[in-house]
Amino acid sequence: MEKNNSDIIIAGGGVIGMAIAYYLSKESDRSITVIDQKKPGNASWASAGGLWPIGESVGLGCGVIFFKTLSKQRRENPNEIIETARPHQLPDCFLNYSLISNAMFPSLWDELKEHSGIDFKFEKTGLKFLMYDDDDVAYAKQIQDGIPHLKDQLLWQDQQQLHEDEPYVSRDAIGSLSFKPDHQVNPYLLVQALRDGAQRNGVKMVENAEIIDITMQKNRVTGVKTKQQKYNCSLLINAAGAWAAQLADMIGIDLPVAPIKGQVIVSERLPPIMKSCISTSDCYIAQKDNGEVLIGSTTEIKGFDTNGTYPELRSLVSGAIKALPMLGSVGIKRTWVGLRPGSPDELPIFGEVAGVEGYMNACGHFRTGIVSSPITGRIVTDLVMGKQPPIDITPFLYERFLDPSFKASFSLETEVA
Repeated sequence: MEKNNSDIIIAGGGVIGMAIAYYLSKESDRSITVIDQKKPGNASWASAGGLWPIGESVGLGCGVIFFKTLSKQRRENPNEIIETARPHQLPDCFLNYSLISNAMFPSLWDELKEHSGIDFKFEKTGLKFLMYDDDDVAYAKQIQDGIPHLKDQLLWQDQQQLHEDEPYVSRDAIGSLSFKPDHQVNPYLLVQALRDGAQRNGVKMVENAEIIDITMQKNRVTGVKTKQQKYNCSLLINAAGAWAAQLADMIGIDLPVAPIKGQVIVSERLPPIMKSCISTSDCYIAQKDNGEVLIGSTTEIKGFDTNGTYPELRSLVSGAIKALPMLGSVGIKRTWVGLRPGSPDELPIFGEVAGVEGYMNACGHFRTGIVSSPITGRIVTDLVMGKQPPIDITPFLYERFLDPSFKASFSLETEVA
């Protein structure tokens, strides 16, 4: 088996892996190799490209406000399983992290256009949460009360103002709450631009190669093996997305990252029908620069299943038509499934792991890999270079899962209470 030497190996060529490769290659003269295996459900290739730091933080980024769980009805039939819903907002540390990352996009956009010639279509659209009833209004007020320091970044619109701004929105909507900093990009072009920039900086890409083993000497990682070759390294960075736990398991690390299935619908190309991206309690809707309308996304714990399912897709269609009735006469171009790398508290996982040298986590980004890619690249680069990261990463370290007081916000297994 042929051997290859590299100072740093990054496992995973999605947006997180490529952001790390790009930022690290700008500052370090160490040799870097990215090993990537395209698999069905790779999250970066199934993303809508939303840059929604506030929307994601308050539970609206998926387009499904409430994370679905299962519970037992304890009344007439204690054995009956019913689906319930509950709001889920992420902690302030995540909001700060995602806002800082979001603010990096304008300069990254300019930098990559100049460096690689690729325009990843950074569009300042904002994100509107549509309200249909008093419950939606109450939830919007709860959001506003939870982030008083960002009050100037929110915009309330009554029914008349909403329909003047978005004439295609349903007349059933009684108003909206807009998040001004929440924009969008083309996720495919973002990954392509980061990859091109990294390669121009000397990063080696090994594509269509799956890591099947990690080699170690005592407690230190010394390299990885694919079916084709062996690669020696002094540092392995785990950016393997929904497959991060499988990689970590090769060296005995119990990494709580699991695939969270999300289904998306894409329409035929349309003339501009939306000024902003839209989120409701049923779905999100985003029109891209080519005219296609993306409708997403479900939140399902179904393992590595990447099959589209009619009931879930029909539910997304119904939610989209409820928000924009004219979509009822629009053709569906295609559907797809993405596997988000979920962690128990929906926060990413960074840093080294005690007892294992030459290994670093950069995974568990769940549904926020696109918006958090620049800050992730910056954080990992600083950790590798021995510098202080731009934020306190204590809440994002692997060690939090070892704390007996740690309580997951949701279980990666189906909850039955």
